Amino acid sequence: MADREDVRTHPASRALPDLVTQLGRQRQLVEYLLFKLLEAQLLLASDQAMFVPFAMAEIESVLGRIREEEEYREELLSELAEEWEMPPGDLKLAYLAEHAPEPHRTAFAEHRESFMSLVDQVEKVTRDNRRLATEGLSRVQAALSGLVDDPSTYSPDGRVERPITRPVTHDQVV
Repeated sequence: MADREDVRTHPASRALPDLVTQLGRQRQLVEYLLFKLLEAQLLLASDQAMFVPFAMAEIESVLGRIREEEEYREELLSELAEEWEMPPGDLKLAYLAEHAPEPHRTAFAEHRESFMSLVDQVEKVTRDNRRLATEGLSRVQAALSGLVDDPSTYSPDGRVERPITRPVTHDQVV
């Protein structure tokens, strides 16, 4: 990391406090998303499959709210980029944590650290949930296949097809 004197600090902007607040709202939403993912994980782990669709609907709702908040954040970043005369794509959180004036620089650094940790946690829980869901589906399929004695299937035209079975001889049974 460069010395503090080598780092260019941008002037204060009226968009900075709004951006810090907006990132705080988004951070709360990501924390809530993590909570909902953990809730879904508990349902999956306890074989409460009937409630998983409710948990998934809540997760989708939180993701929708996060997308809405991202649009507002993008507006604020565009406003800030215009004031600082730079491309909006260059205003990443790491850049803001390094180049914004205080006290905003510290707030951006804290948000960045928190977001990085939350993203790691969300990715881990999502992987675990996917594994649990796959295992649960395998258990359901195995249970269902044990219930079905008739291995018939349907042909593309809707007729019942039975697999060809070979006659069993007395020697094979004994």
